[in-house]
Amino acid sequence: MKQAKSYRHVLLDWDGNLAQTLDIWLGALKKSLEKRGYQFTDEEIGANFTIFKERMEARGIADVDIMIAEADAIATKEAASVELYPDVLVTLTALHRARRKIALVTTSRHDQIDPLLTKYELREIFNVVVCGDDVTHHKPHPEPIEKALQLLGAAKEDAIMVGDSASDVKSAHRAGIDSVLFFPPAHSKFYDAEEMKKLDPTYVIEDLREIVRIALG
Repeated sequence: MKQAKSYRHVLLDWDGNLAQTLDIWLGALKKSLEKRGYQFTDEEIGANFTIFKERMEARGIADVDIMIAEADAIATKEAASVELYPDVLVTLTALHRARRKIALVTTSRHDQIDPLLTKYELREIFNVVVCGDDVTHHKPHPEPIEKALQLLGAAKEDAIMVGDSASDVKSAHRAGIDSVLFFPPAHSKFYDAEEMKKLDPTYVIEDLREIVRIALG
């Protein structure tokens, strides 16, 4: 792990990072595939729509966008009961008490996220919430992070992005800020660990509580 420095602003992804939605998205994609007679392993499908689209189109499968739309509808209904990862509330509360400003930066829409922020009493924790319907371009484009930084009034050197996917790390790189890759053992089903590390995130963690130590330096 690289030499630590302190960060006043912490940006966090939602799906697969704070909320255990990857299995929900994976299950929804499997249902859409099975409806058309396709059978793939979890590793072949993935739980990221971008990766799924690339993989299925490479196999010459048609109607990928329709399948994604179907899966999105299924997952949105099931996500209402999603659980947070262990120690999410402890971690966010510790950051808040340490007077770090916290932003949620997610590709998910407000209609998917807002009810969950209320459910888990997180509205007061986040200083800024940037959802997919707040921007023109989604991660890995830098726009979502840049919008969060603007709303926070944050300097790039004082901010860090925490996420579980290549899109999070790439978006951070392109926005010019440091990054944390959250990669617990269970994520090996969705992502290749070595490929993820090749993206050169500033830090790699398995336990979300490590974010507090990183942010405080």
